[in-house]
Amino acid sequence: MKKVKKIGCLLIALVFAFSVILTGCGGNNDTQTSSSASSQAVDDSSTASAESSAPKLDPYELNCYFLAPQTKDLPLVQEEVSKLLTEKINATIKLNYFFWDSYQDKQKLVVASGEKIDVMFSPSWWGWSTFVAQKAWLELDDLLEKYGPDIKKNINPAYLEAPVINGKLYAIPTNKDMFGVGGVLVNKALAEKYNFDFSNIKTPRDFEPMLKTIKENEPGIVPFLSSQGDHSSYFTQDALVHISQTEVPVGYKKTDGEIKIVNLCETPEYIEIYKMTREWYNKGYINKDVATLKDGMPVKKAQKAFMWAEQLKPGKADEMKAQLGYDLIQVNAYKDIPYYATTGDLTNSMLVIPRTSEDPARAMMFINLLFCDKQIKNLLSWGIEGKHYKKISENQIDFADGVNPDNSGYYGMAQWAMGGDQFLDYLWSNESPDKWKKMKEFNESAKPDKLLGWVFNPEPVKTEIATLATVGKNMGDPLNEGIVDYESYYPKMKQSLEKAGIEKVCAEAQKQVEEFLASKK
Repeated sequence: MKKVKKIGCLLIALVFAFSVILTGCGGNNDTQTSSSASSQAVDDSSTASAESSAPKLDPYELNCYFLAPQTKDLPLVQEEVSKLLTEKINATIKLNYFFWDSYQDKQKLVVASGEKIDVMFSPSWWGWSTFVAQKAWLELDDLLEKYGPDIKKNINPAYLEAPVINGKLYAIPTNKDMFGVGGVLVNKALAEKYNFDFSNIKTPRDFEPMLKTIKENEPGIVPFLSSQGDHSSYFTQDALVHISQTEVPVGYKKTDGEIKIVNLCETPEYIEIYKMTREWYNKGYINKDVATLKDGMPVKKAQKAFMWAEQLKPGKADEMKAQLGYDLIQVNAYKDIPYYATTGDLTNSMLVIPRTSEDPARAMMFINLLFCDKQIKNLLSWGIEGKHYKKISENQIDFADGVNPDNSGYYGMAQWAMGGDQFLDYLWSNESPDKWKKMKEFNESAKPDKLLGWVFNPEPVKTEIATLATVGKNMGDPLNEGIVDYESYYPKMKQSLEKAGIEKVCAEAQKQVEEFLASKK
């Protein structure tokens, strides 16, 4: 408890101390080797040493899972990463890529199967804490201390306090934006065609006249694209916090005042979005396959969507242009509201080391390289220089000669989901050269949430959480998608939530919140 109290005091001071160090491992951008040694070769009393004096590591293949699209040239990138890893930590790598439509299901299957996995993408919004409760992920404190010096040196310290449960670290977050705002991305060409003015947008409802215009004048274009109602969480994230996975509707309102854990389905913010979504669906603004569409990327790439919801940050439109191949405009869904950095923001992109890893030390060495080795980081983010991209300046890139979004063999990565220090990533040619400076200013614009550093422990109510997740998925999705009416449908869902134990979960979470806040005094 004393440790938690100290951490809480430090978080407020640290959350704005955003320091990005773009030096490589041990101080050399691309060529310095890892200073760590595998647990096979270094005993517990050893400290990190230079490679020249470190014991030789046995060969090892890292089996890694990332949220990324299937790409034709993945084997080539895998080979190049393996070459560098062989030089640095005597390891090769097997890259397993699954994207939005399949990653979560694949993760559950391979973890349950007991497959040997060394590193895996595991965000808080896909049941990370549930996996922790199931003891699927290893505790990382000792591994970080021994084999993660560059993680500790380059990451904002607040990030390492966020994925902590019962005083133990269970994930390494990506070093990136410290919070996100709910908003939309818009096809710029269509917006300019109709002279749309976004300066007066104050709430999501203000987009409706634009959607009406697109619906009436652009046959074949989806006015508002939604994948299984994903926009609902984006349009409520500025006001509300889920304490567990998004299917479990339990959380609290962001505030400087008293924290009260509630059923989120009954908050004014969610009710407004549920009702708006229903209206948009009935008017034909939302795609009719919203209930079954898992991955909207093909529709977006084909320029068949005018607008969709996203979590925004500086340069988000430019990042997505690099994936989609055309110009976009980003617009916040709400105007003139306070923003908060929450534990969920700091845990929405993380890498874990599963318990089935046969060399956790080597896994941590690899994660450490993602925080200091620019060459490896950009191989995973952008592919092979000269084949997939070319450098046009020291830190900016463009497509390689003869390459475009349609024929590239390695394209469409979500760089924020590749782990490590995103500030090592090259910037695309259309991105502002001072993007990382703007990101620092963006991070500093948010207030630290009162519960920053608190992670809900679902263990005391794990049965209820599992049942609520099923109810939330089966009955909550239709509300998020707009295919049912809130007033007539929700009473049935409420009965199911109460039967599943939502009041018990709220009470347990409230108890944990009060204990956490008391520890900070």
